[in-house]
Amino acid sequence: MKKLFSGCLTIIGAIVVIGIIIAVATGGDDSTTTSTEGTSNDQPKEKTKEEQTETIGIGETATIDDIGFTVTNAESKTTIEGSDEYTEPVTTDNQFIVLDVTINNGKSEAITTDSEFFTLVSNDGTEYSPKNDGDLMMVIPTDKMLFFEEINPGLKKEGMIVFEVGSDVQMSDLTLKADAGFWGTKSVNINLN
Repeated sequence: MKKLFSGCLTIIGAIVVIGIIIAVATGGDDSTTTSTEGTSNDQPKEKTKEEQTETIGIGETATIDDIGFTVTNAESKTTIEGSDEYTEPVTTDNQFIVLDVTINNGKSEAITTDSEFFTLVSNDGTEYSPKNDGDLMMVIPTDKMLFFEEINPGLKKEGMIVFEVGSDVQMSDLTLKADAGFWGTKSVNINLN
């Protein structure tokens, strides 16, 4: 037991060290840019931050960092049927917001995407994470799963993202926030009304 515990601590320590190295390596560029631009960069920074979030609607495509995001369909359901006769449907006393999305890789290298790059946000600021439990993963068709999916350059991936929200939540009051990646600083908001 003691060996297992120390082995786990070693792995956790290695992950922390790698995270710090990545943070230092990627964070250094911003401070260099800031120091060379002088003190008059306060307004451009705010403007840049505003430009980093675009808002669109269902059926429209927004492109950030050469990655296109489109919500092609949005539905509210209490039951999601299985993709075959062997899979039991998944039900909730609340409601599922089921989104069909398309992600288009316009970059020159492969990207990895995941349903966790998406957040559902209500008008009052409440944030909902995608539901990724085992039962639900069984009913989503394999070709529609967004679980660390790699998309090669010039290709697109159609996927399904499911959120569980309260039964009183109106879909017209929700916005999908899509991030460009793990450390993406840019995002797009897609209105679901």
